Amino acid sequence: MQRYDDFLIENGDLVLDAIGEPVLCRDRVSIGQDIKHRIIESGLALQFIDERDANTVAQIKNKIIMLVNNDTRIWPGTARLLNDERTPGVYWLTATTRDYGTLEVAL
Repeated sequence: MQRYDDFLIENGDLVLDAIGEPVLCRDRVSIGQDIKHRIIESGLALQFIDERDANTVAQIKNKIIMLVNNDTRIWPGTARLLNDERTPGVYWLTATTRDYGTLEVAL
């Protein structure tokens, strides 16, 4: 089983420990972080901003889900993107990794 290691990023910043060293994340957290960054870099997340047309929102969601499902570390067909009804403008992406269970990422 391949292991995935990365530096932990929160709110766009590198997370440092008490002595100023980068904090590492692995496996499911690392995969989730990679996917979130891929969505941001694709420009799809920005397309949600101020979009009110339901058809356009649905198309953007489908593109994000296809992007996630194409990741070889994810079981195809398991990605879901749902609105956070308590926090307008926040979407929760869930998907099942091949080796590390379900991941959940806020967009």
